[in-house]
Amino acid sequence: MDLTDNQITKVLKGCKLNKRAAQKELYRVYFGYAMAVAFRFAGDYDIAVEITNDAFLKIYCDLKNWVPGIDNTVVSFKVWLRNTVFKVCMKHTFRCGARGIIRNSDSGQVLLSREYKTAL
Repeated sequence: MDLTDNQITKVLKGCKLNKRAAQKELYRVYFGYAMAVAFRFAGDYDIAVEITNDAFLKIYCDLKNWVPGIDNTVVSFKVWLRNTVFKVCMKHTFRCGARGIIRNSDSGQVLLSREYKTAL
């Protein structure tokens, strides 16, 4: 369920003021949408959750600089959210990378094995 223009404007103003209740409401309403975008690119639930959380953190930090691109605040925010999730996916893919291909002999599916780079 999306918020109306007036509701999302109020929630975004609260988020700009670092109000936890507003951040929680924004996360609650748009978590499913962000997860759908992240899962489409990640293909793994746990990685999609990590990407989604990173994207919301980025949104909370960058919200003070965001202005709606069109008159419809809901649509404009969803586009910005989708683009932010996509950028976080690309950054995550670049940082973690996918190395090698493993064929699952039971189902015939091809799976990517992931090797994560860690800081020493």
